[in-house]
Amino acid sequence: MSSQIQLVIKAVSVTAVALLCWGSNQQSSFAQFPRQLLTPESTISQLNTSTTFTDITGVSGEKEIRQLAELGVLETTSGQFQPQAAITRSQFVTWLVKTYNQLHKQPIRLSENPTSAFPDVSNSHPHFTFIQSAHNAGFLAGFDDGNFRPDDILTREQMIALKTTLDSSINSSRSSDALRNFIGKTKGFTDVGQISEKYLPYIAFDLGNAASGRNFARVYGTTRIYAPQKAVTRAEAAILLSRFRRGGTVEQALKRRNK
Repeated sequence: MSSQIQLVIKAVSVTAVALLCWGSNQQSSFAQFPRQLLTPESTISQLNTSTTFTDITGVSGEKEIRQLAELGVLETTSGQFQPQAAITRSQFVTWLVKTYNQLHKQPIRLSENPTSAFPDVSNSHPHFTFIQSAHNAGFLAGFDDGNFRPDDILTREQMIALKTTLDSSINSSRSSDALRNFIGKTKGFTDVGQISEKYLPYIAFDLGNAASGRNFARVYGTTRIYAPQKAVTRAEAAILLSRFRRGGTVEQALKRRNK
């Protein structure tokens, strides 16, 4: 091989290496930009573009799971969704904020403050940013002891309270007895006595107000057993998050994106 050809090959190789290094540095710099400067879409990783889960075919919520994955809300790297597994409180809040931000024109601002509002949620927790952001936006409160209990399993009554807070402003002046009477006698739920008092206004609103979006009914149908302390599955959470009262549906958001 002539010396001139060797020199050309060497020059091309050096240029390629330089371009790769420049690209790597540019990615690192972009990752350091404040999240508030990014668009709502870019606050969710778009690296995982596959929406194929191998364990959701035929399950209730299959369509909603696939749509949320396509929207970028769900991680799709493992290939397994585990639709019947229980979802934790922190995981649900993360999906809740991500979906809300994709469907609404004014997204929840993602927090950069490393100080946690909850003593049991450290800033190293994998879902810290979304928990803190929901709290900063006024959509999230802890338990009476001030903790959030991020790794506890989400219950049905907690799920409805978290979701309806983002759907509507709820100000109820009715007494607990009046709310239980409405849920039990008017709406016919046989286990109303098991519902925690703090969640009564949210559940009554969801069951009785036309502006609520009827979240419970969309997930659980016409059952009259509320089972308020029962664990929420990942598939049930996906069905719930497929629609917001003011933001519309995940399907509509995908259509807007794909235009």
